[in-house]
Amino acid sequence: MIAMTEQAVEVIRSIVQESEIGPAGGLRISGSNEGNGDAALEFELAAEPAAGDEVVRERGAVVFLDEAAAAVLAGKTLDVHSHGDHFHFSLDEQDS
Repeated sequence: MIAMTEQAVEVIRSIVQESEIGPAGGLRISGSNEGNGDAALEFELAAEPAAGDEVVRERGAVVFLDEAAAAVLAGKTLDVHSHGDHFHFSLDEQDS
């Protein structure tokens, strides 16, 4: 399962609260195979999880992962870095 840094939790909570997606909403991460062995991840706000999504709740932050994203992100830690008026998400291996 994916873990989140404290900064990622704060940013995701803030983004969801400032949006108009509603109280059941969260950040949805979906994955697709690029055909070369790599996976591409897409991030979007969603009012609710899609059928089959894994729901991760951590300290008030909610993330929905489709099957491909859940497989790619297993054992990873999601972090967020602020760059002025926008954020960049990054993934690191979880410490064992």
